[in-house]
Amino acid sequence: MVRSFLTPVLVVVLLAAGIASSEAGPDVFRLATDLDVNSEVHGDAVVLAGDLTLGPEARIHGDVVAVLGKVHLDDRAIVDGRVIALPSLAALDPDPTRAGGSLTLRPGLFLITAGLWLVATTFVAFLRPHQLRSAVADLRQAGWRLAVLGVVVVITLFAALVAVLGFGPVWGVPLAGFLMLIFLIVKAVGLTVLGAWIGGPATARWAGKGRSIGLSVFVGVSLLLLVRLLPGIGATLWALISIAALGVGVFSVLTEWSTSEEQGHRIALAK
Repeated sequence: MVRSFLTPVLVVVLLAAGIASSEAGPDVFRLATDLDVNSEVHGDAVVLAGDLTLGPEARIHGDVVAVLGKVHLDDRAIVDGRVIALPSLAALDPDPTRAGGSLTLRPGLFLITAGLWLVATTFVAFLRPHQLRSAVADLRQAGWRLAVLGVVVVITLFAALVAVLGFGPVWGVPLAGFLMLIFLIVKAVGLTVLGAWIGGPATARWAGKGRSIGLSVFVGVSLLLLVRLLPGIGATLWALISIAALGVGVFSVLTEWSTSEEQGHRIALAK
């Protein structure tokens, strides 16, 4: 009974934390679309899931931020606050270049990042196999609510990054790095759970019920990583997967207090 109400409570708490860590609401905000500014803005300019472009006549009195997007600045644009871009859920750019242009995923970079995620998720599966089976059962019960939680986590992380970078390079950059480390750990946990959930049915057909949970994670995460290679929509789908993984990771980490009896019941459901 308590667990059925846990996800909404987490959403409210994290959303409140994100609002509290932000100094003020943005004067200009866009969601899932690009924003072009070529005038004066008495506040912040914020874009979520889109690019933000400042023209030669742009004058921003607050901060310029883009989450899941890039910031393009004209050489004559004036920004009184900070310029921060979070182009992906694994990279923070506190000082984006003024030249535009999009980055492509190079094969070498993909192999390196994919290998790191496979190692990290397999390591999590090796350390916590019982908790992982329990988390898979939780995922089946919670469903889409964990994806909503992931969106709140991204907003909260972004608000926290903006807040800590305000402390300057001496304290702000190390604190931002610490936040990103926590984010990567939580994302690794979430990807591990998602991998076990997806890879379980796939490996059960040819490895049997006695298969290792690590094998299911390896196969499932590999399938998720291959999504990034899809032309046109790969980057968008990977961003959505990453958001879902954040929600699953936070939920899994914060529900480790459950009793052994509850864990045993959920593990039985996961098998």
